[in-house]
Amino acid sequence: MTTVIGGDSVGLIIDRTFIGEDDSRWIIDYKTSSHVGADVDIFLDREQERYRAQLNRYAVMMSRVDTRQIKLGLYFPLLKGWREWAYEE
Repeated sequence: MTTVIGGDSVGLIIDRTFIGEDDSRWIIDYKTSSHVGADVDIFLDREQERYRAQLNRYAVMMSRVDTRQIKLGLYFPLLKGWREWAYEE
């Protein structure tokens, strides 16, 4: 999808979006990152902060066409890892 953010035309690719059971809009981004070491939770927390701005841009775009609450998620299938948060404008 393409939208204007901060006066610039931006092309964004969302991996997956759907409406949840609670009628909120979910935007999920898949990450194939791997991690070596014991503390996977710290790694996932860092990755959430690393990709927060990217997913928030997706939410800005989606909020222009959908008035539902938006929830964001990062899924790391190789690590069976998951991080989620609600988008707040």
